[in-house]
Amino acid sequence: MAGTAIFDLDRTITREPTWTRFLIFVNKRRLVFWLGLPVLALHGLIHKLGLASRDSVKVRALRSLTWLSREQLNAAADAFIARDVDTGLFPGAVAAIRWHAARGDHIVICTASVDLYADKLARALGVHQVIATRLDWTADARHPPPRLFGANCYGAEKLRRLAEFNFTGPTYAYSDHISDLGMLLQADHAIAVNPSSGLRRAAQIHSITIADFTSPDVRFLEVKGPRPA
Repeated sequence: MAGTAIFDLDRTITREPTWTRFLIFVNKRRLVFWLGLPVLALHGLIHKLGLASRDSVKVRALRSLTWLSREQLNAAADAFIARDVDTGLFPGAVAAIRWHAARGDHIVICTASVDLYADKLARALGVHQVIATRLDWTADARHPPPRLFGANCYGAEKLRRLAEFNFTGPTYAYSDHISDLGMLLQADHAIAVNPSSGLRRAAQIHSITIADFTSPDVRFLEVKGPRPA
């Protein structure tokens, strides 16, 4: 029976996180970006210490993109995703997406990455739906676009966004990180992809399948039963 497959993006589909790489891809020839990079890194550290929100880190980083028009950023995102599709995706992720497509499943990317390039990757892979951090492109003289529209789609916000939809079961969920444990536990079939140490420990406790997506072999999906409740 056709169902729903929900994939995290960074380090689940892509080999490496996308956001910082995209910022560098767009700004690599701008001296002012490199001079300001220590400030961005410091703000990230302040977040790690619990003294700033994750959203504020992304808001600050978005300021490094405001020198380009929406059309220019779309073109940059096209080039960035074309490169990632060519060399930056896990073979197992591509194979799993194809396996779900062959079943007729509804395929979703749910990610904290921005819709600017997450939508483009979804189209390249034949993914049906994207739930991502959204950008606001409306004109505002005080705060030029792109700006954050709503909250960063991470952790509890990702779960809230997923809850807006009534996905058809059985549901499959894929992620590499402990921040997505809630998403995995809500799925009928949960797969920890090349998991972080925290998610690996949680996977053993909660009977979550661990998968190596550096290999294109996803035959485990053909025999996998539902995760015990």
